[in-house]
Amino acid sequence: MSRVSLKEKIIDRRQRLQTMRLSVFEGLLAMIAIGLQQTFYVPFLNALGATKFEIGIGAGLPALMTGLIQLRVPVWIRNPRHYKPALFWGTCLHGLSFFPLALVIFLRGPVSVWSAMSVMAVSAAAMGFGAGIWADWMGHIVPRRRRGKYFGNRNRLLTLSQLTASVIAGYLLDTNGGKTLLIFAGIWIVGGLSRTVSSFLFFWHHEPHTLSSESLRPGQFSDFCRQMFHSAFGQFALAYSLIHFAANFSAPFFTIYMLNEMKLSYIRYTCLSQMPTLITLLSMPLWGRICDRIGYVRPMRLQCTVVMGLPLVWIVTQNYWILMIVQVLAGLTWGGLTLTSFNYSINSLPHQSRLSGLSYLNFFSSVFIFLGTTLGGWVGPMLPTFTDSQLHSIFLFSTLMRIVPVLLFQALPEDTPPRTKLSAVERFFFNPQLTFRSGFDRIVISKFRRPI
Repeated sequence: MSRVSLKEKIIDRRQRLQTMRLSVFEGLLAMIAIGLQQTFYVPFLNALGATKFEIGIGAGLPALMTGLIQLRVPVWIRNPRHYKPALFWGTCLHGLSFFPLALVIFLRGPVSVWSAMSVMAVSAAAMGFGAGIWADWMGHIVPRRRRGKYFGNRNRLLTLSQLTASVIAGYLLDTNGGKTLLIFAGIWIVGGLSRTVSSFLFFWHHEPHTLSSESLRPGQFSDFCRQMFHSAFGQFALAYSLIHFAANFSAPFFTIYMLNEMKLSYIRYTCLSQMPTLITLLSMPLWGRICDRIGYVRPMRLQCTVVMGLPLVWIVTQNYWILMIVQVLAGLTWGGLTLTSFNYSINSLPHQSRLSGLSYLNFFSSVFIFLGTTLGGWVGPMLPTFTDSQLHSIFLFSTLMRIVPVLLFQALPEDTPPRTKLSAVERFFFNPQLTFRSGFDRIVISKFRRPI
């Protein structure tokens, strides 16, 4: 019996490693579609003639649909054996939804804008359906000690795929000025094909014994809401949702600012908007190693603090290269915050209720994103102006809204692994209070030390 058990463990380990490699290929194809969707959806609405209010709603509606579908996932998926078919059909529908989006170019006026928004809402719901399922599944596949390094390297390759597809699409939009809508249709067709093909790779994903033998015990949504003010993960969920609410108050309008007020070409817009993607690609392994060493809370504190001040630079300058530096910081911090938040979530939640916890977290963050973009499109134009651009008021208000979630992140209890001694560089960036206090102590001690 022990020999059979040992043999099963060896086979299971080999299949886990194969799934980890296969997940990279699946992600490379999926990120072509997701990257094109994230980069060119708002420019597509702008090319169709959408107003600021329509752009605000259109940018947030996919997030709202993602959140609403996430709320029902723990009710619909009660057996881990349903993970594979659920992921396949969800991702396949996500890919197929790109094709109706390509047909929107044949419509005219407000009908085209609202049709594009409706199709994208369905697309986002299909994509969001499998988000929590995939996260829980990979939590069983990837060993805890390797999660930071694995997801860091995986995200780096996926980001490269997204960046390459976006730059090529931006170049085609720039070099075919008279066929902008036709090029957009081609972009959606390519995205749909890549996502549909990637969905079939889930048939070869391994279902580990720890997943198939586990009975799910989904937590109640009401209990999750009550714990948001009484538990560490609840406090994290609140801070995570609020930082996205504040950021998305202004997020859609950076695209409008670059295209309409800075008058950037599509290729210059793509380079500027994709710089965070490139920096995320380069920094993911670094964040992975840092998180494996010192935990997730300290990096999140630093990342959200930097994120708070980024919109202010857009107010004081339109210099392309200075804003490129700002985008470098945005990629470093937002990319790191995405990775650390994901790993913090799957490590903090019990296995039996991880799917429901992740689904409820995604629901809250998605609803707050929708509220942020809609509020920005509605209230933003009514804010008092202090410069020549109305959008500067939106950027400033977004900065002020980020203060509360930053304070909540600072109050999270630490999760540093035991027996971890921080280096001088780590203390400077991730525990500045200790750095300043120890430095002050050394000054005081040296000043009053008596000679021997």
